[in-house]
Amino acid sequence: MKKFLCAVSILGAAAFLTVSCGSNQVENTQPAVQVENVQQEEVQPVNEAEFSKEGFISEVKALARSGDYEGALSLYDSMNSKTKKKYANDLDIFILRAQLLQVTDRLEAARDQVDLLLKKHSKNEELKQMSFSIRKTLFMEKLSKELESGSDESALALYEGLDAELKDDFSINLIKASLLTGAGKYDEALAECDHLDSVEAGRVEVMEIRLAIMDIKGDSKDRNAMLQKIIKKDPYNAPANVALGQSSAIKKQYGSAKQYYLKALAKEPQNQDALFGLGQMEYYLENDAAAEKSLKKLLEINPDNAQAYSYLGKLAYANDKYVIALSYVEKALALEPDNYDYNLDCGMYNRYMGHFAEAEKFWSKCVELQPDYFLAYVYRAGIYDEQEKLDLALEDYKVAVKLNPKYYYAYESIGILELHNKNWKAAGEAFFEARKHNLNNISYPLLVTYCYYMLGDKKQAKKYSNDILRKMGNINSIDYKMLRVYHDENGYQNLPQQIGNMSNLNDRAKMYFYLGLLYDMFGSKSAAKEYYAKVLELNSPMFFEYRIAEWAVKEIPQDE
Repeated sequence: MKKFLCAVSILGAAAFLTVSCGSNQVENTQPAVQVENVQQEEVQPVNEAEFSKEGFISEVKALARSGDYEGALSLYDSMNSKTKKKYANDLDIFILRAQLLQVTDRLEAARDQVDLLLKKHSKNEELKQMSFSIRKTLFMEKLSKELESGSDESALALYEGLDAELKDDFSINLIKASLLTGAGKYDEALAECDHLDSVEAGRVEVMEIRLAIMDIKGDSKDRNAMLQKIIKKDPYNAPANVALGQSSAIKKQYGSAKQYYLKALAKEPQNQDALFGLGQMEYYLENDAAAEKSLKKLLEINPDNAQAYSYLGKLAYANDKYVIALSYVEKALALEPDNYDYNLDCGMYNRYMGHFAEAEKFWSKCVELQPDYFLAYVYRAGIYDEQEKLDLALEDYKVAVKLNPKYYYAYESIGILELHNKNWKAAGEAFFEARKHNLNNISYPLLVTYCYYMLGDKKQAKKYSNDILRKMGNINSIDYKMLRVYHDENGYQNLPQQIGNMSNLNDRAKMYFYLGLLYDMFGSKSAAKEYYAKVLELNSPMFFEYRIAEWAVKEIPQDE
């Protein structure tokens, strides 16, 4: 499951800052000069000999209304020294200048202008609000630059010099809680969340930070309760619905997960986690067109999303479009060359295109990336096996079962290859282990018994087969009868007709194989060859015994 990301979004009077756990971005917006209630007038030049306050303000607002902020500011520069001195503390004239400095991103100059006005108009609420807005924007800009070039730790250091008024700001402290989380200072972050709750209880942004800390710390006990709390407050909350979708996906509740992702997208149509989750669920639900639509929309938003390319590749592969599948996974690998799953898929698609050397290369890369994970060894063993590189295949299968003893197919393959090597002890042990994980497959007890006979241990062969026979319920089944004759070394003359009447071709061919193996041990080599030939005549290699029959036919001399 992808890590849940907490996101804190704050819209101040003059700044907008978004801080995410793991990703920090800052965007500033400036307030427009407040000229909306002023009637459009002809721009009149400033008469320095006889300065008119009303005419000056009108001219400034007219230029600002037309978007000529620089022209409006230049009017202040054109004022003579006597006029500047006379009107230095005039609120109406110079609050406009402060607004113009703000909108042209001269924030420090705007702050200085407001500070000068506050000395004369200390109780003016508009000035106080402007001062706070400018100082907050300046702090946000400084924080943004630090986050771009530094770290969460260095950004947190900026809070040490924060003035008292800004220290009490809810949104600034919300960012601090997020930064503390990103810096791994979870106890301090939670303490900050407690403080924020005491100031304004029930804010979803604070809950999101708490949820992120729970995810990072692996605190699953209270996680679901927090998610439900967020959903109750904000039913379409994107992070919470994405998290619930991921939880459902892990439980293979793909339909439920899909609904959570759709709710997240209802509020945030471009949420990348939700778009990927939806595409992934549609893939699992076999809604290929819908999956492709969601994944391609994600790529429109983020052309560098490797997961989207990967699942588009899986979609193409599921529809036997191997060339397209390969092109998609190669794009994913170009973005994340050391991703285990992408290398694994790339090997798979190459293998189905007949590019065995390429498949081997990618699976070998997987082995290098995760030497303690079994799957790449199994895949590489299979392609070695197909190319008759049997010793290399056997080596990889042995590593696979060490890493994952429950993967009994690898034991089966070891048994087959050890039979080919006539290493009866190792083959018997492998089939013995395979049976532990699949008690219903009669092939394993038959081959274990065979291996004991080939080792010359008839006593153990009979003891083992008898133990299995006592546990088998239906004594009239062909499985029971076949193991019975292996135990008795007799009575197999009655089996050919029963096997010939079997309707399932694979089951019939499989039993012909074990009849041939009996003759190979106890009877005529020519009879054994005859039954092996019956196996091969069916041309239905849907069972592993087919391959052993091929080897056996080649080994029996032509005159026998």
